[in-house]
Amino acid sequence: MDRKPTHKRRTQAERSDASEQSLLTAAATVMEAEGFAAATFERIGEVAGYSRGLASQKFGSKDGVVRAVIEFVAARIQDELDASIRSAPNPLEGILRYMEIWLSGVEADPLLRSYFVMLSAAVANRMPIQTAFQGRHDDVKNDLAGLVRRGQARGLIDPTIDPEITALSIGCFQIGTAVQLLLDPKFDIAAVRESVLPLLRSALQSPHAGAQLAATGPAHQLAHRPPASGKAKPRATSRKPRS
Repeated sequence: MDRKPTHKRRTQAERSDASEQSLLTAAATVMEAEGFAAATFERIGEVAGYSRGLASQKFGSKDGVVRAVIEFVAARIQDELDASIRSAPNPLEGILRYMEIWLSGVEADPLLRSYFVMLSAAVANRMPIQTAFQGRHDDVKNDLAGLVRRGQARGLIDPTIDPEITALSIGCFQIGTAVQLLLDPKFDIAAVRESVLPLLRSALQSPHAGAQLAATGPAHQLAHRPPASGKAKPRATSRKPRS
């Protein structure tokens, strides 16, 4: 009697998707650990366990790799960020939760840190791919500015602050923190998180918001939740030299 296979065979589309995910993970891993210049098609294929030709076929060029990795690493944390904002009792808490989860993510996830390796290389070398980063940053700015406006409309966020400038300031803090972490693997993100969240609350909160915030429940607690990509672990201090 013929036996049916115990495992369902993957379709060509499923195999293609799996290979692309492996190549994207490999590209981000190489860039974070070895530097932007190290992420050649040959090296990406080697780390992913595929041929150089497959990496070239999937992405076409180094710009193609960067664009794909930008979307890939952003998606790793975006769902959790969106969920945290939706579940927040008000826009002010949404901004604080956004910052908390982002800080935890960049600390724990080397693939997320690869975004800032690519960004640094694009800016330093005046690469045309800068426009892809600018588009992503504009999306974040618009989301945060929208939260600020909604908080102002509810009397929770200081009406005298500029939503656009506030959103840009938060984004600049994120970039600076991530780059400092790349420079110094011992950089204490947990200490920064403990310090910056109360400062951010103080800077944003309307002087007359106390009663409304008290009505929504206890003050924001630092949950220190790990990002969607996995549990936060101590970061290794040894790295290959960056290109």
